[in-house]
Amino acid sequence: MTKLPENPELMKLYRNGLSDKEIAERFDVTVQAVNLRFSALGIKRAPFRTSAKEILEAAWPSTETRRTEFVHLNRARDLYAYLRRQLGDKTLTPNQLNAAARFERMIREGEVVLDLQPDSDEGPWALVPRLPSDGRMVIRWPEGRELPTGKLREALNLPNDPES
Repeated sequence: MTKLPENPELMKLYRNGLSDKEIAERFDVTVQAVNLRFSALGIKRAPFRTSAKEILEAAWPSTETRRTEFVHLNRARDLYAYLRRQLGDKTLTPNQLNAAARFERMIREGEVVLDLQPDSDEGPWALVPRLPSDGRMVIRWPEGRELPTGKLREALNLPNDPES
């Protein structure tokens, strides 16, 4: 068996959405070894919830945007459910699955993306017209912020239109 990489590299894999099992296989260690290291780093493994939060934190850091003040609002909750669904979370409730579907439908039919505008009179979660630079993403990714990679990046995309 080999050993796990140093913490910064391990955290990068985690932020890129690799599961404990995928990390364990990559380094030929047990899943328990990966779990133990993450526990030592203070990471509680609720992978889909944690990954969805990390996507939102990468886009809109709470210390800079006050995002956490607005997570209780419907659009934020719907986005969160959508991201968890896209990441493959099988523990979503029927209400959360409906919220994810509603969010996708709103984005798709309105040709819009969601943007966080904390100081807007219209409310912090604005639906703004889709631009070519948005690609298939469901949110307006802030300029100058590093996009996640792998599964986390894919979770931001609209699935291919089932009608096409």
